[in-house]
Amino acid sequence: MKNRSHISSTFRHAIVYGGATILTKIISFTMLPIYAHCIGAEGYGMIGMIDMVISVATLMIGYGINTAMWRFYFQKETEEERKTLVSTTIIMMFMLVVGVSIPLLLLHKQIGYLALGSYDYGYYIIIAILAFVCEMTSRTAESYILIQQKPFLFSALAVFRMLLGLSLNIYLIVYRGMGVLGFLYSSLICSFVLSFINHSYTFSFVGIRFEKSMAKDSLRFSLPLIPGYIAMFFRGNVDRVIMRTFMGLAQVGTYEMLNKFVSLIGVMIVDPFSKSWDPKRLEICETPEGPDVIARMFTLQLSLMFFFGLILGLEIPLMLRILTPKEFWVSSGVAFLMVMARILSYSYYQLYFGLMYAKKTNKISRIQIISSVMDMGFNFLLIPRFGILGAVITSCITYSNQCCIAFFMSRGYYKIPFQWNKIIKISIVIILLFIGIDQFSVEKLGIASYLNQEMAPAVTSSIKFLHLENVKNGKLMFYAVNNVSLLFEAIVKLILSMLFLLFLIFLNILPRRIINIKTLLQPRESISEISL
Repeated sequence: MKNRSHISSTFRHAIVYGGATILTKIISFTMLPIYAHCIGAEGYGMIGMIDMVISVATLMIGYGINTAMWRFYFQKETEEERKTLVSTTIIMMFMLVVGVSIPLLLLHKQIGYLALGSYDYGYYIIIAILAFVCEMTSRTAESYILIQQKPFLFSALAVFRMLLGLSLNIYLIVYRGMGVLGFLYSSLICSFVLSFINHSYTFSFVGIRFEKSMAKDSLRFSLPLIPGYIAMFFRGNVDRVIMRTFMGLAQVGTYEMLNKFVSLIGVMIVDPFSKSWDPKRLEICETPEGPDVIARMFTLQLSLMFFFGLILGLEIPLMLRILTPKEFWVSSGVAFLMVMARILSYSYYQLYFGLMYAKKTNKISRIQIISSVMDMGFNFLLIPRFGILGAVITSCITYSNQCCIAFFMSRGYYKIPFQWNKIIKISIVIILLFIGIDQFSVEKLGIASYLNQEMAPAVTSSIKFLHLENVKNGKLMFYAVNNVSLLFEAIVKLILSMLFLLFLIFLNILPRRIINIKTLLQPRESISEISL
């Protein structure tokens, strides 16, 4: 298979994955204002602290077992060996998850006190841990669907989970008014149902079998990653702990809300591409064209992340003002820096490919430890002074350092001819575009009041049609009617962001035909003609 065929098939699968993701996110964000008013900033802060507890459990296992299955799968010569590897990995993951969860369940009251400040919240920890068991084991079985490269099946299950979760959230959080507890119940039920489906599907193909030698190989690959996971945990949660200590749970809740918006880069761009590209990358990495294809795909994925990141950096502050109470609002500068930090964090996983290819997982842990020490130091220095801005600046510094170390350590094991000339150009352009577009403001132009008055009747009718006029005693109606001008500003900035696509086409990073959905969905023979 030639270079362009690999890239075009990746795009075709990514479109399917992305389509399901977009659908789920559209529905999720439609409900965001309701969740924000029903749960509140403190509720989001509690969810953030519970997530931190789950992160502790996750780091004791890590995702190294799943990564090992992906790495060894294409090295197996027979189909029987591959099936045995998958079954062995699932069984081993189940044993590890249960082993880690039992002590946490026994200490649920103490954990509730440490994380949420009261022993009464121990029950919340029990529900979260049970959901964690279902979720972690489900992901291992789910990986087999990705390895099989069945995007339609995977996407169908994702949509089903979204619909189930949405129904449960509406009933438990909105109708029953259960708040955070309703959110946890919904997560548990969804995780259990999807775990059952994924395991049933995978075991029906691979059978139930266990091979000790394969388990040992997977452990040898994954165990050196655990110190890195521990470092990642501290790096990923020390900012929340410092915020809770110096600024309270409400500030943590605001930070969590910002993270939810910024994470859309992963949901809309990175996750669909990764689901399609990760198995393909391991399949082609030892072919002559492998390094060149990997380099091209990195440039393309980075460009799309920048494009979507530009939109998020401009739109997040406006959307927060439209959809949420004032306590959740942040500046455009904070949002853009947060987006850039997230893009750097995703880029790291492409830049360290050489270490993963060579199975140098101990070196990956070293990178994480170095980055975590730097991150904790800057967070302690900057968050007490600058709040959320300090945490965002720290993330930018940390992930930039992490990417540099990963690149220089990896290139000795697997040399990838990255297109640095194009990468530097798009990086400069994205910064200049953000600065320029961010200057546009309806308030500065003096048309905000006019737009609010003219568009208020249409907005009121839409909210009544959705039967949302009584949410929080009419507060949702009030926020929407009085922020029509912000919606207009958001649309204008979205249109101006499209200028970046023209620049990508000018650099031949994004050819004209690649943005034609009909072309991408043509049969493989036609798609292979696309030149990247």
